[in-house]
Amino acid sequence: MKDKFPLVVGLGATGSSLIDYLSNFHEEIFLIEDWESNPNLEGIYQKESQININPLLDEDMCEMISKVYPSPGVSKDHEIFNFATKNKIPISSDIQEFLENNNCFKILVTGTNGKTSTCLMIKRLFESFFPELYVAALGNIGEPVLKYIDQNLDVSIIEVSSFQLDLLNETEFEIGLLLNIEEDHIDRHGTFENYKEAKQKVLKNSHFNISFNEDNFYNKNFKNYRHLNEPKDFFESSIFMDWPLHDKQNLKASIQVLKVFLNNFKSNDYKEEDLYANIRKTFKDFTRPPHRYEFVSSFTGIDFINDSKSTNLDSMLMAVRSVHHNKQKGEIYLICGGDSKGQDFIKTDLSELKNVKNIFIYGKDKKIIFNSVQKYSTCESVIDLETAFINTLSMAKKGDTVLFSPACSSLDMFKDYQERGNRFKSLVKDL
Repeated sequence: MKDKFPLVVGLGATGSSLIDYLSNFHEEIFLIEDWESNPNLEGIYQKESQININPLLDEDMCEMISKVYPSPGVSKDHEIFNFATKNKIPISSDIQEFLENNNCFKILVTGTNGKTSTCLMIKRLFESFFPELYVAALGNIGEPVLKYIDQNLDVSIIEVSSFQLDLLNETEFEIGLLLNIEEDHIDRHGTFENYKEAKQKVLKNSHFNISFNEDNFYNKNFKNYRHLNEPKDFFESSIFMDWPLHDKQNLKASIQVLKVFLNNFKSNDYKEEDLYANIRKTFKDFTRPPHRYEFVSSFTGIDFINDSKSTNLDSMLMAVRSVHHNKQKGEIYLICGGDSKGQDFIKTDLSELKNVKNIFIYGKDKKIIFNSVQKYSTCESVIDLETAFINTLSMAKKGDTVLFSPACSSLDMFKDYQERGNRFKSLVKDL
């Protein structure tokens, strides 16, 4: 019988970590990489295994492949999926390998919005309440999971996208957290139903389900984090006073994860008032991640907020709602636009935009956005972010807020949302 070898598709951060990991077990690895000038290819021949790049996918090849490992960014339209399915070759992923081969307590976190912030909050809570445990936040939040697979972790908090969940098989883990589901990535999943089905996998395969609604589809141990009964004055603390509404919800979800862990996997000696007092202390010096409703500065009494991580309508509407709730005085000037990724603006309730004085729209889909939002607020279509920024300055006055919350992907004009957010911040700092 011929030896079989794994095939990795894509050589980004995930694909590179898969090559490094699989090299420990296989003398030979196949790699499909469609980007000929990918800088990661430069070091590929220094690996311990022999790496065969872009093999011909024919009948002989299907006899040589043990498993296919697509990177999460690889489209389902790629020929490798049809090839693997047709030839009954198993499809796996880096997340799958980690779940099966690391014995730590695993918490998987997903949702349309708030994943990174919530993972960091959960990590901070566990480090505070259980300083003896080795806790790490992995996956989309930073390092690929396979970089930790041989470490003696006690608890892993894994941020997973719909693309990663799509590749996940039936392996079980301890806690699955579904923060929310709103329309996003329709260009990739085809329909909102397909997107929801991918997201709900985080509940299907977990022992304990934590979600944002009452839909206990899988008859598991289930909690709705929005029903968390925190003390009435908890969020009135100065610690949380300026937090956006959605981050308060993310914290509620994080506390629910902590309580499930305490009640089911650790002895819980905390009284409720002591628990929440400790949580307040835990977040006294907590820094929320950049580009997520990030206060940049105030100039001549005008507040500037960078929410570049907003890549869908729901996150933008939540940001508008938060400004309106937290400030209550002054006008809101919104800058948005980019690649809308097939979002349905017609079906979305955009009435929150009535609280916005002016909307400045730029980017690939500015016409679609303009036509959808113009009945709620005064709108202006502009050529780029810089022009939008200059135009807001001509209108905003003391007490107002300029909110940069694009509701779109950045890839039509920027490398990523970080570059986009940093550009906005540089415009503010140059004032």
